[in-house]
Amino acid sequence: MDGSCIYLRHHPVSPPVSRVVIAIPVRDEAVRIASLLRALTIAASRCHLPVAAVVLANNCTDRTARVARALSCPLLPVEVHETVFPDGRASAGRARRVAMELAARDGALLLTTDGDAVPRPGWIAAALREVAGGADLVCGTISARVDRVLATASGARIARVEGAYGALVHEIRHCLDRMAGRQPVGGPRPHYMESGASLAIRADAWRLIGGWPAVDSSEDRALVHRAERHGLTVRYAGDMRARVSARLHGRAQGGMAECLRQRMCEGDPLADQAMLPLAMLRHLWARVMAGHRDRYPDRGRIWGLRLRASDLERDLPELERFVRLTVRPDFARWTQGARMRAVS
Repeated sequence: MDGSCIYLRHHPVSPPVSRVVIAIPVRDEAVRIASLLRALTIAASRCHLPVAAVVLANNCTDRTARVARALSCPLLPVEVHETVFPDGRASAGRARRVAMELAARDGALLLTTDGDAVPRPGWIAAALREVAGGADLVCGTISARVDRVLATASGARIARVEGAYGALVHEIRHCLDRMAGRQPVGGPRPHYMESGASLAIRADAWRLIGGWPAVDSSEDRALVHRAERHGLTVRYAGDMRARVSARLHGRAQGGMAECLRQRMCEGDPLADQAMLPLAMLRHLWARVMAGHRDRYPDRGRIWGLRLRASDLERDLPELERFVRLTVRPDFARWTQGARMRAVS
């Protein structure tokens, strides 16, 4: 590939953001929501725009809504909505989608987080900086103390191999993103976390792409993929940070708590679905090198059989060889060609 198929995307200048609205779907979070709203109040105090929170208390059996209303204040007005989704229709994806619909305002930057999260004081300001720099959607980072998981043999096993395999997957993705114009050529490798606990999108961009995808889980990754398909500018902000709990009994089916329990208990744990199979990565790279404009696959769905720790361990040596002998040389040639054309 000589770089001639690089995507050149031109966006009209977006109007400035005039407010910040934070969508928070919660279920039975009476114990934790006060910490979240106090953290958001501190973050709002460091923001030059008005900030409000919209809490969707769905299917709650505790005092979540009452606690949230009591913490409304001038720096962070809190609007609380209560609803009960019917049996079989309650899910994390549905709750976040409805919360975002309630939070949408003209001229707003829409942020979203979880009921057990504690965003850092600079969380809102970091998102606004990225948007001021041209981003339509901003993915922040999350962290959690998972000592109990890493103390188990299976938890340590999947963390170790997933870290090595994931770093190579992200290297391939970053090369593809730069060649496609989705990420700046000279920029650092993004963290590639796509979590609903730390995410922001312009309201006009959110409406343009049709809102949040109608999925029950992995709704955050599905949204980022939808934004990419529509040509929006996605940025990954390392300073937009939130801490989440590492509880083992959560609220969402298929959520983080379920994942942590599975990693502690199964001898051969499932890998994150963002760990794409080696054959798929080879095929994707070959097609892009041949000039096809294939998009990076949706991280919100499973491609083929879900990989396990043993699959990553088996394929890691070959993935390392593929990156070292194929991806890096190919990308170096593409970069050299792009530079020559830029000065010609």
